[in-house]
Formats: sequence, structure tokens, C-alpha cells
Amino acid sequence: MSFNFPLGVIRLRHIYLLLALALLSGMPMHAQSSFTCPAATEDMLKYFVMAYPNRLTHYMGPGNANPVYTTVEPELGAKYAAAGGFLWIKSSAGYPWDVKVFDQNYVYDRSTELNWNDPTSFKRFTSDLPMSHRCVTVGAAGKTIYLTSSQSSYGFYSSCQKTQTANLGYVRNEITAAAVRSTGGNLGSVKTRYFNYYYGCNSSYAACTDEEVYSLGYQVGLYKWQHYQKQSGKFVLVQTSNINEFDEGEATPYLPCSSSY
Repeated sequence: MSFNFPLGVIRLRHIYLLLALALLSGMPMHAQSSFTCPAATEDMLKYFVMAYPNRLTHYMGPGNANPVYTTVEPELGAKYAAAGGFLWIKSSAGYPWDVKVFDQNYVYDRSTELNWNDPTSFKRFTSDLPMSHRCVTVGAAGKTIYLTSSQSSYGFYSSCQKTQTANLGYVRNEITAAAVRSTGGNLGSVKTRYFNYYYGCNSSYAACTDEEVYSLGYQVGLYKWQHYQKQSGKFVLVQTSNINEFDEGEATPYLPCSSSY
């Protein structure tokens, strides 16, 4: 794939990536042992990220939205570390991106873009927000995660500096049982778990204002995103992003702000 950057800049971006994701993972960059989920459970990273080696040379291309290129650190090939991070990169320029991290207990949300044309602007949770348990029972839904408004606090950043804070209210996160679903793209049907992300909820975790649904394909990663908003007491679909075309290409992540990871 052709990049619109001088070679020196591309190399610098690789350095940024290695340093950023080493800090992101909270672990040294030397070889690390892999993690295995307990019997009768499966690792949710197999749904959140594209499988190796496909993620090195391929990405999920836009049906009607942005692409998603996936980078995992530490990169252990077909296995995953006990702790680390991954990026969903949303253009061949290396940004914008979503920064996610993981340990033996959870997969967490850390930061996401604010201005799509400015990689020094983003939103970052004050504390990493648990999205899913790391290991989920095969053939069953994951355990629901409940978070208070203080746990959903996040900051707005401009020029790498925090400018203000807000929160998402009470949050309820759910992972559905796996089922074969149509991607609507060139991969056909794949085993899928939905990550249902409810926020703006009251203290009883009801009456939520928003729901986001992430379609996570086994060994594929994110291939569809939907946003629902509460209108007249019912959730109404307001946006759908189809990211369902498996295509050849790569992107070098660009994270110029250490505060983003």
C-alpha cells in the first residue's frame, strides 16, 4: 500500500507505535508468554481483533464507512498475551483510532478520536472502561458489566492536553452468545458476538439514552457498528457503519500524544 509520507516519517511512526504500545500494555517489549482461557471459555480477543497473520496484511474495508486496520501489542502470532493492547485504525494515514487494552480479566476501552483530521485531539477515559470479560463461556452470553457515572468519566483533549471532563452516566455492557450471522460483505457469514454498550442510564441501569452495537466476528474483528438513541421511550437506529469488506492493505499507526495511550 502506498503512503503519503516520507520514509523517515514512516519509520518514526513505527518507533511511536512500539513505544506507545509498550506503555499501553504496561509490559516490556521483550518476548512474553501467551495466555490461555480456562476450559469451556474462549478468549474475547478472538472476536475483537482480526486473526494472525491476516491482520498484518489485510483490513476490514468500508461498506459505507471507515475501514478498520488492526494492530496488537505484544504481537504473539496466533496467541495473545496476558496483558497488552490493540488499535482499531480508521484510515490508511494511521489515524484516527480507537485504543483498547486488555488483561487477564477484561478487555477495556481507553481512548478514541475527537477530531478525525487531528491526531492530537481525542477522548480518553479517566480509568480504562471494561467492555467485556476477557474469557467468556463458550456457547453463552458474557456476564453483564455495570459501571457507575464516576467510572465512566472521560476527558476531552486538544493538542495532547486535557481541556474538560464529562461522563457517560451509568453504563451497562453486555456480550451476547455467539451465533452465525451474515456480514453483508465478501466474508459471507461468520460466528459473531454482539457487544451491546448502553450509556446515559439511570442508577438502576435502565432508561438509557444511547445504545451502541458492535458486531464482532470470530477471527475477523469489528465488521459493523450501529448507534441507537432513545426517542419517545424507544431506541431508534440513527447510524449504521458497515465495515464488511475483507481487503488487502496495511496502515502504520500514528500516535503523536503519549496522553492518548
